[in-house]
Amino acid sequence: MERKRGLNMKTSNVILSGVGSLILASAASAGYAGLSAETSSHSGTNVLGQSWSLDVVRIFVDLENAGDRLDAVYGSEANGLVIGTTAEFYQNAAGGDSSLQINAALFGVYNSVEYDTFVTIGNYNSTGDALLVQAVDFSNFSTEVTTDNGTWVVTPDDIQGEGSGGRVLIGQFSFAAGTGGVDSMYGSVNLQGSSADGSTWEATGQWLPAPGAFALLGLAGLAGRRRRRN
Repeated sequence: MERKRGLNMKTSNVILSGVGSLILASAASAGYAGLSAETSSHSGTNVLGQSWSLDVVRIFVDLENAGDRLDAVYGSEANGLVIGTTAEFYQNAAGGDSSLQINAALFGVYNSVEYDTFVTIGNYNSTGDALLVQAVDFSNFSTEVTTDNGTWVVTPDDIQGEGSGGRVLIGQFSFAAGTGGVDSMYGSVNLQGSSADGSTWEATGQWLPAPGAFALLGLAGLAGRRRRRN
């Protein structure tokens, strides 16, 4: 396929350290095992002869047992949601804010669309996607996505909430090669799902990842915004 010509990739996995847990106590329950990130680098040339090179960070919710699932990523007044970067997220003009706007039919022509920045639950593109997005602020998505009264969610009957290999993708965040990456990212998310026995689990104030000084500055900025709202 055209999208594979000249395409290079390298991948690694990182556990998102709980730096935020030293700052803010968070609530979690059985079914939820934590957050993790997969980082990779991709480059290629599309059918128009345009070259591109991207560093991609995929954020996952890790689940404890088979049958556990994720249903919602949300922000509330008490626990606002933010995922941001001190650099700049890559935004593809043919992509969109969520997996609902990632059209796999375009991958053969504009192969970089596959690596756009977007939020999701479980899906990598719009094929079979049952995602619902409500009251999430994407107006500054070049640097962050936020909400204090919104969510991206699937219903408990939607298979994509089960994920694959014990984890569920909640967002893909891309950067022009060498300009950002996981070390530039900061954020806090709230999560809800269900365990294999049907009981509901919830995890609030889950921080990611803050391994670098710039990310710590981002967290400080988030804390400041929260204080000003209260």
